[in-house]
Amino acid sequence: MPSLKDKFTRFAHLLAAKYRLAGQAIFVDIELTFRLLGHIARSQGNVTEQHLQQVITETELLHLSEDKVQQAMQCYLAGQELATDDFEASLRYFQGDQLAQEMLLQSCWRMVWADRHLSVREYQLVHLWGYWLGWARIDIEKLGIPYRPVYLTQEHQQALALLEVGIDSPPELIRKMYKRQLSLHHPDKVMGAGGSIDEVCAATELTAKIHEAYTLIRMLHNF
Repeated sequence: MPSLKDKFTRFAHLLAAKYRLAGQAIFVDIELTFRLLGHIARSQGNVTEQHLQQVITETELLHLSEDKVQQAMQCYLAGQELATDDFEASLRYFQGDQLAQEMLLQSCWRMVWADRHLSVREYQLVHLWGYWLGWARIDIEKLGIPYRPVYLTQEHQQALALLEVGIDSPPELIRKMYKRQLSLHHPDKVMGAGGSIDEVCAATELTAKIHEAYTLIRMLHNF
């Protein structure tokens, strides 16, 4: 049972969050949806033609009128300029039911996969927004599964090759190979073996790629 101190701390955190979010604008319906989509599209710096096409697809899925389509496009552009935290109040105080939340997160996943590429940042955004809506991680993941490409992306293939694992390798083996690759190529090991500065730098870059590969595989394989 939580102690009185724990209860007071939780209350203080909730109160602080309430005051922190009090000044934020609350976006609803298509204002929120298309701002989120715009934010995802801009999250990697470059907005692609695939992103724009996906926005058009989303307006068609919602059967928006011509006026609403124009509003949606304006919101999409506006979302590209907003900070991630600007959406917190809108999501924490979301007025729709569970089906509306589900449709919102599905739209976000479709935008993530519009260019057939999943970045760590895009993954983090959808999970953060789902968390603000009150969703569990596993449920957020399930919503995105239908929209993944049916083939392996180049990044996925390269990640598997770097860790020397296959598409059907169990999580235990992937973790083992990840640790093995880190141990083999860690810059401290290269330095301890008398490696040159260039060799240590190369090992540092390779270690970063191993980390990125493992993160991507974990996201795509759900473990």
